[in-house]
Amino acid sequence: MGLFDQEEITVSTLKRERSTRTLEGKFLLREVSLRMGQAGPYLSFILMDRTGTITASFFGGKINGREVARDELSADILREGVYRVRLRTQEGRANVVVETLESTSDEIKNYLIEPRAVYPRRENLREAFHQLAESSLKTPGGRRLYRLFWEKHGEAFLKAPGGLRKHHAEEGGLALHTYMVVKIALFLGELYALDREVIFLAGLLHDLGKIDEIGQGEFTSEGDLLGHTVLSLLEAEKLCHEAGYEGKRKINLLHSIASHHGQEDFGAPVSPKTLEAFVLHMADLTDSKVYQFFKAIAAIGEGEESSQYFRDLARRIYLLDGE
Repeated sequence: MGLFDQEEITVSTLKRERSTRTLEGKFLLREVSLRMGQAGPYLSFILMDRTGTITASFFGGKINGREVARDELSADILREGVYRVRLRTQEGRANVVVETLESTSDEIKNYLIEPRAVYPRRENLREAFHQLAESSLKTPGGRRLYRLFWEKHGEAFLKAPGGLRKHHAEEGGLALHTYMVVKIALFLGELYALDREVIFLAGLLHDLGKIDEIGQGEFTSEGDLLGHTVLSLLEAEKLCHEAGYEGKRKINLLHSIASHHGQEDFGAPVSPKTLEAFVLHMADLTDSKVYQFFKAIAAIGEGEESSQYFRDLARRIYLLDGE
């Protein structure tokens, strides 16, 4: 029997396995770190597919056909990507030990967990934004700005990821996240009788800089040096100028973008000082965190009630379905 002749297994399969066995499958590998154990260094990382995630350890073995000794291990010896993996489950343990990895050309997006949130279909997103714009944009300048956005950035916006790891990291994730942020912010704005046009445009543009911040699976130099908030502000200012969008609404729009992370510790140049800015911040925080909850819920094994400790949320997540 060849190295990878066995039946393909999934993360869900591994979570159900209660005995010590050697198994093989194909997974997305993420979050590689070098750690020190009692017997020496080892690599810790996450294995992921659409059925969930599981923590794995690598103490040495074959990587792409080359034998790698334990004292050769480093955090950069493995890059994020899809690998064929030979691993060992351990009786009574929640993690697995990887023995062999072979990189593949499979697309990462096919192994990302799909959250259970009710997002519009990707091919319908442009129309979904247009429907919100119809009820939100009341000034000629606002409508010109909106048209310019789609003319200059529409194609890239619909394809860009929303991040590298934490949330909406898949292709098209930026538009999906933006749509949900706009929907949440408009709902809150309606509830409190706020400026709907400012909320809509600020929500639409708040993460626009991510198009240039994120390259092929890593930060661009521009993104690393400036960050997406600054890049979003710069491009929003250009759009406002071209559209002739001026006055207090423009200042409120730009301030809302600048403060959408809420506080300086989280990368905001300023904290929210208008109600529209505060509502946008809460909408952005809500969608990013809810998305992470969905990821954690998707990783809960069959017959289990809670996830493992979920690092992005710094807690275990429970799924309490039923009565």
